[in-house]
Amino acid sequence: MTRYFSTLKDNRIFQFTVVAIIILNAILIGATTYDLDPLFLDTIHLLDYAITIFFVIEILIRFIGEKNKAYFFKSGWNIFDTIIVAISLIPIPNNSSYLVLRLLRIFRVLRLISVIPELKKIIEAILESIRRVLFVSLLLFIILYIYATMGSILFAENDPARWGDLGISLITLFQVLTLSSWETVMLPMQAIYWWAWVYFFSFIVVCGITILNLVIAILVDVVINQKKL
Repeated sequence: MTRYFSTLKDNRIFQFTVVAIIILNAILIGATTYDLDPLFLDTIHLLDYAITIFFVIEILIRFIGEKNKAYFFKSGWNIFDTIIVAISLIPIPNNSSYLVLRLLRIFRVLRLISVIPELKKIIEAILESIRRVLFVSLLLFIILYIYATMGSILFAENDPARWGDLGISLITLFQVLTLSSWETVMLPMQAIYWWAWVYFFSFIVVCGITILNLVIAILVDVVINQKKL
């Protein structure tokens, strides 16, 4: 029996079916956010129960198909899938007090990550690179802190709404970092101080380009190293 279920869980058609069911589940979850006919909503709820049963069966197939049962729960992805499915089994009435449980069911969509190898590699690369990314994030925060302090000292008198103190300056620089209407932050200061462009452009080059690209380089390096293994 173990051999049969092991073959089944590795079958491409079975894996494709799992992916299709997860995508269908995501579509149904999104559909419930619209104002739908009660009959259609009842149909969605019935399909949701059917999908939950399918997920339970799929987990059981993978567990039975595993030759070493203890190894099944040594895999973080298997634990992740089991927790997501277990949450789905909790009955949730249409009551606002159960809102958290209803929100947790949305995370079933995350199972796409565990069944699509390419997505798994990306997540594993992110997890593996966390330590290096944290150091880069620390460097980013130090630069942000320096620029925010400078900005508050230089521009607070003329634009206290954006540069009144360190906290407000950090929020303003975060807007500049995302390049979201950053010119509306720079141009008023540029009209007063001709050299203001040096401050803003140097910040964008150092943080928005150099540091963020460094994070991308770390992730790419980890992915390449994983492929070599």
